[in-house]
Amino acid sequence: MAGKSNYQEWRIQLVDGRTMKAIDDDSGFFNVLTASTPVEATIYSDSMGTAASNPGTMTDGVMRFWTLASVTSVDITVLTSEAHSFFLRGVSVSDGHITVWPENNGSQKLIIPYLVVGASEAVVDTGFDIFPKMFIRDCYVHVTTVGTGAALKIGTSTTNGAFASGVSVATTGFPVTLLDEALVSGSSLIGTALAPGTGTNVRQLHRRANATSGANIIYFNTTSSSTAGSGYIYLVYERMPTGDL
Repeated sequence: MAGKSNYQEWRIQLVDGRTMKAIDDDSGFFNVLTASTPVEATIYSDSMGTAASNPGTMTDGVMRFWTLASVTSVDITVLTSEAHSFFLRGVSVSDGHITVWPENNGSQKLIIPYLVVGASEAVVDTGFDIFPKMFIRDCYVHVTTVGTGAALKIGTSTTNGAFASGVSVATTGFPVTLLDEALVSGSSLIGTALAPGTGTNVRQLHRRANATSGANIIYFNTTSSSTAGSGYIYLVYERMPTGDL
C-alpha cells in the first residue's frame, strides 16, 4: 500500500460568471502567500516536491501548484490577462474556482507583497506585468512589518519611481506621506507617472510604454535598513473594457 504523499495539490480555475464556462488564460499571474501575511509561500510544481516559480503563470485559466501536506490555508493575489484582479484570503484546498465577471470594469486594486531584508537592494521584479487594459491611477503601501530606515521606490522596469518614490516603510500602517501626497524635502513621494506634471498637465494616467518594455511592475529599497520588513503594495487602476492601448 502506497504511503501518504508529503504534498497536496491546489487547483483553481477561472470561471466566467455569465456563461459559467471555464476561462482560457495562459498569461495571467498568481502569487501564493502564507496565510494572513505578505510572505510568499513555498510552492512546488508536482507531487514530488519539484520547486515552482512564485509568482506563477496560469495555464488554460488554471492556477495549479503543490504545497506541503501540512498547509491548510493560503492567500493568493491574482491578475488575469484581461486585467481582473483578486486578493483571495484564507483559500483552502477545496476552493476550486474564481468567478470572473467579464463586464466588471472600472476601479480595481492589484495587491502585491513586498519584502526588504535589511540593506539597500537591487530592483525586485514582482512577477506581475501591466496589461494593456490597465490605466493605473494611484499607488499606496500597507506596512505590516517595519523595515527600520527602509524607503521604497515602486514603478516599472523603465521608470523605477513611476508610482512611488522613496516612501518610508519604517512604521506600520499606511504611510501618510504617500496618502497625503505630501512634499518631503521639497519633493513629492507620488511617482512621476501619477503626479501632476508641469505646465498644463493636471493629471497623468500610467500607460505601458510599448509592447515590449515598461510592463514589469518593480520595487526596491533605496536605503539601508536595520531590520527586515514586509507589507503590501496597492496599485489602483481603471480597467478599460476595450482592447489594447
